[in-house]
Amino acid sequence: MARRDRFLGKIELLKKNLSYLYLVVVISFVVLILRLFYLQIIKGDYFSSLAKRNSIRLVGIAPPRGDIKTSDGVFYAKNVPSFSVYLYKSKKLTDDILLKVSKLLGVDKDDLKQKLAYSGYYKSIPIKRNVDRRDVFRLLFDQEVSPFVNIEVEPKRVYPSNAYAYANVVGYISEVSLADLRANPLLKVGDLIGRKGIEKKYDAQLRGEWGYKEVEVSSKGAVVRVISTTPPRKGKSITLTIDSRLQSFIYNKLKENNLKGAVVVERPNGAILAIVDSDTFNPNFFVEGLTRKQWKELQKSGLLDLFDMATQGAFPPGSLIKPFVALAALQEGIIKPTTVVFCPYAVKIGKYTYRDWRAGGFGYIDLYRAIESSSDVFFYQLGMKLGIDKMDYYLSKFGFGKSPGLFSYCSKGNLPSRAWKYKRYSKGWYIGDTISTSIGQGFFLATPLQVAVAFSVIANEGIGYRPFLVEGSKSFPLYVFKSRYYKDIKKALWLVVNGTYGTAGKAKIDGLNICGKTGTSQVVSSAVYKRIKKRVKEGRMPIEKAVRYYPHAWFASFAPKDNPKVIVVVFLEHGESSANAAAFARLVYEKLIELGII
Repeated sequence: MARRDRFLGKIELLKKNLSYLYLVVVISFVVLILRLFYLQIIKGDYFSSLAKRNSIRLVGIAPPRGDIKTSDGVFYAKNVPSFSVYLYKSKKLTDDILLKVSKLLGVDKDDLKQKLAYSGYYKSIPIKRNVDRRDVFRLLFDQEVSPFVNIEVEPKRVYPSNAYAYANVVGYISEVSLADLRANPLLKVGDLIGRKGIEKKYDAQLRGEWGYKEVEVSSKGAVVRVISTTPPRKGKSITLTIDSRLQSFIYNKLKENNLKGAVVVERPNGAILAIVDSDTFNPNFFVEGLTRKQWKELQKSGLLDLFDMATQGAFPPGSLIKPFVALAALQEGIIKPTTVVFCPYAVKIGKYTYRDWRAGGFGYIDLYRAIESSSDVFFYQLGMKLGIDKMDYYLSKFGFGKSPGLFSYCSKGNLPSRAWKYKRYSKGWYIGDTISTSIGQGFFLATPLQVAVAFSVIANEGIGYRPFLVEGSKSFPLYVFKSRYYKDIKKALWLVVNGTYGTAGKAKIDGLNICGKTGTSQVVSSAVYKRIKKRVKEGRMPIEKAVRYYPHAWFASFAPKDNPKVIVVVFLEHGESSANAAAFARLVYEKLIELGII
């Protein structure tokens, strides 16, 4: 009986243990099922994404930038195929691999790290464009590096032909910097943006939209297949108002004659036909990127002049402003066109003597002769009668002291006034300042483009339009100043070129009726200039050293006199004589006739 009870007890204990075991098994299955539910259902997308990241990459496809061509169909900027290297960012990308990539491509390792810092994981970013075929093969055949790089055939920006002739018009592009990325969150690592000229002003239209392709890769990084592709969208192409034949002709003539300066040719409605600076740069230098060493070498050789003399170069306009001072005096009733004024050789104010450019003076002359012969004393007297406040008021009506608005970096020049001088120098305005301003000297500064806009107001008899470079742009009235004396001013400007006493006879072309005004602005005083010229003549100073002290030469004009078709402004830095600027303008007009533009 006792044995039987022990046996039954053991059976009960076994049943109890089995119940516990069964409970453990059930609980284990429940935990396992819950874990599977969590991994596959709740976190399924997450782990699926991780799996894809190990085998699928998203590769950007750079958009072709819009073309830039001239009104006569010449491409100033276009695209050609080239190799670009993309680096795939993953947690397996070590510093050693980065170092190897940087050495193979000749790029800075720290730059690569900074670019990667601005990109998310499992994405490819461009690290070098326009890569040589040999470098491409080195990357692909390096088993350690190849899983982390993609080679893409992408559009390369090129500036064909003689890019120096139009560099300041078109500008250049370069890859976004870290400062750009911080300033504009819409930009991405690898974006190319315009830095100057048309490339900068119309960057948003030219840039286009990136495309993407999703590719499957093997464990070694080789592309197995392309899963999907979103093609890039090419940027909008732009046609310029520039005539390439005229642009190149002017640039080549400046270089042939070893002249440093700027030339602006525009239509009366503001459309620019040519805007040339003698010292520029090659925008192709920037396409592949420049190292600090290359930058310094190019600057030292004079091949990297980013300063645009036509829009940024502010110089004393000299006698170019005399027509505008005359118009102010006519408006104020100080004189009439036929009023005769006595103009001796000099005007003495206190202990200072202000001389005319012509020895002996001009005697009794009227407004027409004063502009034709560019009498200084005549305009000294007008300036003193007008006063600086009225001069400042009238000259501002023609755009002096204001940006023409072609580019954001256009200089405003400087239109001097009482307030300006006090703010700048903490000094009052003197009568001598008024006299200097009346002939465009002293504190007065203007750019070649400003002068072109100002003369367009006279050409149009009361309206000046904002200058523009892109065809289809609407003409926008920038300055409006009505006067019944424009015909008198035009008559005087016609005499400057075609009259017996005109200072711009070298610009004359029979039958064209060019109207213009010469201007010579001093760099040093007349006495110092004479001493320098004497030293050069006697062989005591080389001309290369002396030329920096020579006056600047201007000639501003339009043609024909009635119903003008073009405005032409020539500025020659240290050109010495305005007759040289007038002679160069004649070459420009002859080319305009040859091309059938006028």
